[in-house]
Amino acid sequence: MKIVHHHLIYQAKVGNNELGADSEKVFEQFLYNLLDEVKMKCLIPVQLKFSNQKAWTGIVGIITSHIAFHFWTIEKYVQLDIYSCKPFEKQKAVKFLNNFWKASDVRVLFIDREVGKKFKIEEL
Repeated sequence: MKIVHHHLIYQAKVGNNELGADSEKVFEQFLYNLLDEVKMKCLIPVQLKFSNQKAWTGIVGIITSHIAFHFWTIEKYVQLDIYSCKPFEKQKAVKFLNNFWKASDVRVLFIDREVGKKFKIEEL
């Protein structure tokens, strides 16, 4: 496997009105489904916390790095990062994320952070 340093940064307004303070199981399954979607393997199981800011934080360690998100339930806003040393299909990941969050006002940045070279930054 060729080692890369790919970082997908995703933010969106969330239209999925079923997500709230009681969504722990939904977010756990979401992260495991996302792993399947981008063909990554779990290294550290999903960790989720709901803060006094009425926001979820979730992270899963993958063999090639991590996936993390923050979702503010009041503002209905999400930010998510996929960082991997293994290539993944970025468009497929974005489609999956858009469908799960029922997203609007989506912003996606993809950064190729190859060691020893200038960052290649692409807006999707």
